[in-house]
Parts: sequence; C-alpha cells; structure tokens
Amino acid sequence: MNNENPISPEALKHNTGGRANGTAYPIIAPPSGSDPRRAGGLSVGLSEILSQPPSWLVRWGITVFFGVLVLLLAVSWWVRYPELIKGNLRIVADNAPKSVVTRSEGRLVGLFVKDGQWVKRGQALAQLETTAQPHEVTTLATLTDSLVKLTLNGDLSQAYAVAVPPFFQLGELQKSYQTFQEAFVKTKAFVGNGTAYKKRKILEDDARQLEELQVHLQRQLRDQKSDLSLVKTDLDMNEDLAKDKYVSRVEYRQSLSRYLNKKQAVEQSESQLQNNELAKNQKQQELLELSRTTSEQQNALLQTLRALKSEIEGWKQRYQAFAPTAGRVSFVQAIQENQTLKTGQELFYIMSNNAGFGGEMSIGQYNFGKIKIGQEVIVKLNGYPFEQFGTIRGQLAFISDVPRDSTYWAKVVFPKGLKTSTNRSLVFRNGLTATAEIITEDRSLFEQFFQELMRVFRR
Repeated sequence: MNNENPISPEALKHNTGGRANGTAYPIIAPPSGSDPRRAGGLSVGLSEILSQPPSWLVRWGITVFFGVLVLLLAVSWWVRYPELIKGNLRIVADNAPKSVVTRSEGRLVGLFVKDGQWVKRGQALAQLETTAQPHEVTTLATLTDSLVKLTLNGDLSQAYAVAVPPFFQLGELQKSYQTFQEAFVKTKAFVGNGTAYKKRKILEDDARQLEELQVHLQRQLRDQKSDLSLVKTDLDMNEDLAKDKYVSRVEYRQSLSRYLNKKQAVEQSESQLQNNELAKNQKQQELLELSRTTSEQQNALLQTLRALKSEIEGWKQRYQAFAPTAGRVSFVQAIQENQTLKTGQELFYIMSNNAGFGGEMSIGQYNFGKIKIGQEVIVKLNGYPFEQFGTIRGQLAFISDVPRDSTYWAKVVFPKGLKTSTNRSLVFRNGLTATAEIITEDRSLFEQFFQELMRVFRR
C-alpha cells in the first residue's frame, strides 16, 4: 500500500508559493507523520489569534499598560530624593577643652591630680623640679597677695603691721625677696612705726603756731602804724609852733624822739612779720618734703612688691601647672612622677562642665548659593559607621560671610543631641569627625525628571 498522501488539486491550487513569468511553483507537502494542523511552524489556533486577536485581550492589555504607567507616575511623585551638598564636619564642645602644657624642661616631682578628677580654676596640677622649695614660694605668694590687696585698698597701717617671716630657700626668687624685705623694713620703720606721723605732727603744730603769731604780728603792726600816725601829727604841729616860737626846742625834740621811737617799732614789727612768714613757709616746705619722702618710700616698697609678685608668677608658670578653668582632668598621655618633661609638652586637657556642643562644618563653593540657614543636615560620624549606628540630624545655624581657603565655615546645631536614626544615643567626645550632607531641596523623582526634561527642551 502506498503511504504517501496524495496532493489534491485544490491543495495544489491554494499552496502555490509564487509565480515567475506566469509559472506556478508548488509548495512541497509536509513530510509523512507531521501534524496536518501546523503550517509554517505555527498552530492553527495561534495563527488565528495573531491574525484576529480577541477584543477582551486588547482591552485588558491597554488597561494594564495604563495602570502600570499611572502606578509608576504615582511612585515617582511619592518617592522623594533630596538634593545634597556634602562637606566635612567636626563636633566640638561649645566651651572647648583647655590644654595644659609645660613652660620649661625638667623632671616631674609632683603630680597632684588623677585622670577624670574634677578641679577648680587655678588649682595646682603638677610640679617640676626647681631650686626653690615650693612650700616657701607658696607661702610668700600668699603674703604678697595680701600686701598688694591692702595697699590697693589704702590700708597702709594694716600692711605695715604684717609680719614678714624670713625665707632662705627661694632659689632664683631669693634676690627679689631680699630687695623687697629691705624696702619693707625701711618703710615700716619710717612710716609704719609712727616716725613720719610724729614728725608731721610736730611740723603741723609749728606751722599752726607760726600762723597764730602771724595774725598777732599783723594786728600789732596795724596798731603801731596808727600810733605812729598820731605821733607824726603831733610832731608836725610842734614843728610849726617851734618856727613861730610858741614851743621850745626841747619840746620839739621830745616830739621828734617819740616819733622816731614809734617808727622804729613799726619797722621792727614789719621785720618780725617777714621773718615769721619765712618760718611758716619753711615749715610748709618741710611738710612737703616729708610727704615726698614718705611717698617715695611707699612707692619703692610697692615697686619691689610688684616685682616680687611678678617673679613669683613667672616661677609658677615655669615650674607649676594650673587648671585654666574648672572642669574634669583628662590626661593626654600616661605620665608619672620623676618623668622628664620637655618644654611645650601637653600634659592634660580640662573638660568644661558645660555639656553643650555643636558642629563646625566646612563647605565648598559648588552649589553654595542653594545653602540657607535652617536647612537640615545629615551627619555620618566616621567613628560610628552609619550602616550600623545610623545617621544624626542637625540644622544649619550660621554661615560665614567670608571664605577661608575657598571654603565657608558653618555652625551646625543638634536639637535632638547625638540621637541617631536607629534610636541610639551616642556618647559625646570632643573632636569627632564626620561627613555632613546638607539637604538643600527635597524633591520627588517626577519633579527631577520633569526638570531635566525641560532643561533638554530649553537647549
């Protein structure tokens, strides 16, 4: 039996591949055993769908397409992407830690504080080796402070009543102390023990007596001049009478003698008055000289006192370390007694009681015009990886008007402290560094895409 499928004339008619010059080329029939419903590798049903797709498929396809498009637009409008400007930031205390450094080289013979100890301002922290005995210098410093205070307040009598003890182990301060001690003893002997006061009292009494004598001599001279005027009148009258022979020459001479005696008395009183005036002026000169001497001695004492106090302060600066402010001591490195220290070596930091802090941020000039005070800042601490600890939110509080090295300085505050986005509260440590990002404009993806599209069209 022949298994080949005969080709019908109709199939041959409808399966003509093409014509060339009016000649028909029949399409070769599919091999034996193939599915007669597949033609050209496609099933009949699929061919029918592709040639005539159903209306429901078209409708649902369009609906799904526009639905996805609307969903993408909604998501792009809802998802916001902030525009950031980056910079470097350092977190510092509002009252920055104060460093304590050595002013001279030497061996550390006294360490008076421990790490973490709270101290007062001016409290001694360390002592370097010196030729002077520190306790004698401390006692002398207290004494000089008391004397300076008394002299400035004008309580000189109390200042001279202070007992100045002898010091023999002041080292480099010994010479300044001896100069002060000599001036103090001399001034105290002249002023403090009453010598100058007694001398002034005597001079003032003499001046007062001379003033009283001056008044008496002036009154006496005035009376004598009046008497002389009367005697002169009698003399003139007797002289006229003597010319006319009404009085004798003896009476005339007696009148002349009285006149001359009165005149001599007036001249003597005038001389006494002048001498008394000179004596009074001399007493005033002595009083002025006494005041000048007293003032010079007091000024010399104050000068030596100030010089000694200055020497003591210089000694303290060279050989002692003091707390510049109240706060907590933080050791820069491990130090111990008998350790040799170098000049300018940092020993401690004094951390202030003030817990306030903020961020110092440096910003470049790229997109600087978009930055405004009050904008939010995202801070990523270098010491606390933000992938694990989260970020900190801050706010711009100040922007400098003048750049330095092409960068602007800005102040960042942290309203919520060092609380991160993962709800962790970090411990403040002065000098923490970070990367900061300023949110200049929080826009959606749709707005950014539309802005870029408009920028392309404007070009």
